[in-house]
Amino acid sequence: TGASDHKSESERGLRSSPRPASLNRASADEDRFHIFEFVAVLDARRRPLRMDAEVQVSKTMELSAQADQSAYNLRMRKDDSVAMQRRAEFARLKERQNQRRKRRKEAETLKQKEIREFAEDTWRSIKNIMDRLPDYEEEDFDNRTEVINADTSAAIKMEDWRPYFSSPDIGTFKTTLKGANWEVEKLVLQVAPSVVALQSKVGEADHFFCSGTVVESDKETHTIVTVANLVKSPDTYEVADDLKINVYFHNNETCEGKLVYHDFYHNICLIQIQSPVHLLEKGFSSNIDAIHFGKSCSRDVVTLGRDKDIHMLVISTGKIIPKCSKLDCEELVVSTCRISKAEVGGPLMNFDGDLIGMNYYHTNETPFIPGFIVLKFLQQYALFRKVVRPSHGLRVRTLYAEGCNAFEKMQINFRGATGVIIEKIDEQSPAKASGLKEGDIINRVNGVYFSSAVELAAILLDIGARYLSDLPILGQLDDSNKMAIQIKFGLLGCKREKAIVVDKFTSNGLNRWPFPKPIIVQQYINGKKASEEWYTMES
Repeated sequence: TGASDHKSESERGLRSSPRPASLNRASADEDRFHIFEFVAVLDARRRPLRMDAEVQVSKTMELSAQADQSAYNLRMRKDDSVAMQRRAEFARLKERQNQRRKRRKEAETLKQKEIREFAEDTWRSIKNIMDRLPDYEEEDFDNRTEVINADTSAAIKMEDWRPYFSSPDIGTFKTTLKGANWEVEKLVLQVAPSVVALQSKVGEADHFFCSGTVVESDKETHTIVTVANLVKSPDTYEVADDLKINVYFHNNETCEGKLVYHDFYHNICLIQIQSPVHLLEKGFSSNIDAIHFGKSCSRDVVTLGRDKDIHMLVISTGKIIPKCSKLDCEELVVSTCRISKAEVGGPLMNFDGDLIGMNYYHTNETPFIPGFIVLKFLQQYALFRKVVRPSHGLRVRTLYAEGCNAFEKMQINFRGATGVIIEKIDEQSPAKASGLKEGDIINRVNGVYFSSAVELAAILLDIGARYLSDLPILGQLDDSNKMAIQIKFGLLGCKREKAIVVDKFTSNGLNRWPFPKPIIVQQYINGKKASEEWYTMES
């Protein structure tokens, strides 16, 4: 026991005795090495698990992206050259669209500026007139300003007045033959000497201004065709009294004209002049293709007229459109050209150089009487010194003027339908008892098929010419002549024809030809008229 105790004490003495410093450092380094080795082994064991998880997550994200791309039908941007080319093309188109939008905006801004300047100039002119109007207490009959044809409401709204002979479309007088080639410009210049300006006076007062076309030239005698408004009394279907007509040529020559014939139904009159000046004549064309909308052809046209003051040539371009005119005359066709009131009566020319119409005026459109109607009018007058047309009592309208929806339905129900539809039947006409009804479609007369109201009018003019040629005395009409013309109308889808016995010709007052009434401002100085300006309240 004593020995063991001694051993224990000796062991305890050995353990408790201090160790050298070098041995302590070596032991610590060895311990750290063992710790790092253990951590490295543990990390090596965990690394495959972590890499497997990362790979799994990466594959999951890639599959998700592919699913999204598949859902939206997208392609990888990185290597897809087609997509990059498409994006570049889209960017170019977008840039072009922005440029076009910018140009349109600039053009609209410029147009609005022109309109504002036009309105400001007009208002300044009117304000000057208003400032010249004397007060009632200071009225001086020798130095005064008179306003003619203006009612009270018009006088109150003087800021709404516009120059009477200006075009409704700003910039028309700066129009060139845009889009036309040099050949068309040469054709216009060739026709220009045949276009004249006309002015009528009643007493000393101006009555009407318009343009016209020289259709016949025989040595020093020349015949001009224009609108009958030139000679018509404003309130009746009669020629104005104390009428004087002046004609202005392209070379600034002037001569006096004489009325030789007028027709208020077609609104056509013939003026004859005596002048040593050689004038180029230009006849109207018998071509009807441009107004036959069942045929494929060019409908580009040019209007020609002469300015009121300096009588220069004025032109405007446009197209013939399938639209019914707002005026009464069934024979009128409409073009998109915009003309001033002074260009009324001037010719309408196609791009082949043919005169295919004579222009009239409306605020929102430019109606024209087709050239082959004018041609038949001139031919009948040349033969019989008058023009007649049987009065059947029907008011009709061309089918294509019904509008797209109605015309489409007609084409579906009646394949290839052409002709006219009856809008109204006069109560006292022979057509009332013939069995014809409003809404019926007529496509032939006396076995001759037609496609529009214009062609129907040409057939009726031919019937009138045959009647005059069959008279005992050629073209001689008097009270003893009992007219009885049978006209057979054929209905669409019906072989049987409806016969009408016509006993009279169309009257001058059947068609109305309204024309804006001018507001005339006259200034007198020392009892003499110093100036005269014309205005209108058209929008």
